[in-house]
Amino acid sequence: MTFITLNECPPGIFRTEDGTYGFKSEYHTRTSLGSKCDAYCLDSGEYFAGGAESIEERAALLVEPIDFLRDQKDFVQQVRDAAGRAAQLSSALDEAKAAHDRTRDKLRDAEAAKRDAENQRKFFESRLTTAERRLEQAQGSAMELRGRLLEIRGNRMVRRGDLVTAQGLPDPYDDGVPF
Repeated sequence: MTFITLNECPPGIFRTEDGTYGFKSEYHTRTSLGSKCDAYCLDSGEYFAGGAESIEERAALLVEPIDFLRDQKDFVQQVRDAAGRAAQLSSALDEAKAAHDRTRDKLRDAEAAKRDAENQRKFFESRLTTAERRLEQAQGSAMELRGRLLEIRGNRMVRRGDLVTAQGLPDPYDDGVPF
């Protein structure tokens, strides 16, 4: 804000230090006390005195000239600058949103891969349990067969009932003819 005296103020709208708006015309009024510029209050249209007691005091009042066209140009430039910043922020926001979407998609894929790995782990653990159970059964059968073989060697005699076939396999000695 640049304040100047009322007499130095060019014709047009002005603002006082206390925020009152006025209008100074290009005309002067000659009085017995001297010449004074014609200035009026914008609110009421009354003659502007500004609380001064004399013509000299009134002429020395500090006012700020208001140039609406310049202010409007400044305002328009500020709006353009703000629009440019808003466009930049919007672009940055779009990029951030796209990065967020990519991260969310990667997270979704990672969670799906984790579920798949967990399902595979459960499947193979189940297969391992089944294989361990079958191994135990096979070891038991092998121990039984070893015991029977030792018994057979000791007796030097083989009976058909002593031979046990593996589960799920056909009996090699069964020809289907009873004896």
